[in-house]
Amino acid sequence: MIGAYLAFAVLVGQVPAPDPMVLVIQLGSARYAQREAAASALERLGRPALPALLSVREVKDPEIRSRASALITKIEGALLTKPTMVALNFQDQTLAEVIRSFSEQSGIKMAIYPEPSPALLQKRITLQESAPLPFWKALDRLCEAGQLQYNFGMHGMPNANESVFPLFAGGGRPAGPMSDNGPFRVNLGGLHYQRHVQFLSSGQPLPSNRIVLPQNPAEAKRPDFNLTEEFYAQIQVAAEPRLSVTQRGALKLLEAVDDRGQSLLIPETNTLTQQRQSGYFGLSAGPNLHLQAPLHRPEQPGQKIKRLRGVLPVVVATRKGNPLVVPLSGSSGKSFRSEDAVVEVQDIRVNPNTNQTNIQISVRAKANSGSEADLLAAMPTAMARRPDSIQQQIEVFDGQGKSIPLYLSNDADGSRMTLTLTPHDQGAAHELRYYSIVRAATEVNFEFTDVPLP
Repeated sequence: MIGAYLAFAVLVGQVPAPDPMVLVIQLGSARYAQREAAASALERLGRPALPALLSVREVKDPEIRSRASALITKIEGALLTKPTMVALNFQDQTLAEVIRSFSEQSGIKMAIYPEPSPALLQKRITLQESAPLPFWKALDRLCEAGQLQYNFGMHGMPNANESVFPLFAGGGRPAGPMSDNGPFRVNLGGLHYQRHVQFLSSGQPLPSNRIVLPQNPAEAKRPDFNLTEEFYAQIQVAAEPRLSVTQRGALKLLEAVDDRGQSLLIPETNTLTQQRQSGYFGLSAGPNLHLQAPLHRPEQPGQKIKRLRGVLPVVVATRKGNPLVVPLSGSSGKSFRSEDAVVEVQDIRVNPNTNQTNIQISVRAKANSGSEADLLAAMPTAMARRPDSIQQQIEVFDGQGKSIPLYLSNDADGSRMTLTLTPHDQGAAHELRYYSIVRAATEVNFEFTDVPLP
């Protein structure tokens, strides 16, 4: 196939249109300038260039192979911080057809839960927009037209055999204050305000999460209590379901002002040290980030928060395509290699009494590029060593292609592990797939306006 494309390019003497495969072949050109130009053109193409680049990862030409690998990493990393665009061009089509097309365009499989009635799936809707919309806005339009709902914090059905983003029948989804930024949606869950009169015994420390209000001079003779207040915004951050997101640093409020022009910021404590993690693939009960942003409430507050603006540093990640496929039959004691990792199958044991299968493996990931190594090194240890990260990278299937539920236990460094398979309606374990992960650091900016004050 590569030879045919090369012959075609030679015959015409030039590259016709931006054909990704022809550009990929030019990565091995004898001319440095042509190699550089082809690499730049492929990077500009982005997602459409990936199939051609993936198809040459094992060609003999080392120049094509190395440049293709570098471009795959660069393009996949860039795509993590861009929204998935979905075209809505449906005229009197069934809801089942619309959901299927939406899933194919976004790369995120969706289904209605629980099992919907045939009448609902055959409901005909018209959903048209003049230009593609970012995933979250397109999803809102789908739910509005189809009278569906989704759970902002649920990116996968628990214990599902495959990754499915669930939709639920019944009414349109109520919209609260939201802020979209790239592939992220930030939801203002609520504003919480309380005042406390706390009576203290001698030497009792004041809880660190409360603000001490200045004592009224008229009450100076009452040193046995403190008046404190709690005022904070409840914020949820979610990435598109194709991604997992991990907090990389403190949430920072950049602006918080009421409709009287008064600042609601607390300069001394305007950071957040709580760390939260999330993940897709149905393996995490809490797929989004739940955060609290502390605020100050003036003595005479306005009616609304005129503007609440902030930023959260995160790392987003997703599986790469083309997993390393490990056939399990007769694989004990064998190693299997990809560009990114070596997986060794040490032992496979089947317990006929419990219908469980234990697979002992070791995984040695090859050294990543400096940028990703620096990224992980800069993250707090609790974030970098996510307990579910390796589980997101491994799947086991039976001979019919059904995913088998599993849980794992591993040693201290995570390289040696035991997979315990708990099949239900699946057959015997047939193959294991190991997915490498691509990550990117970015910042989630958000802004809310005209929010009622408590």
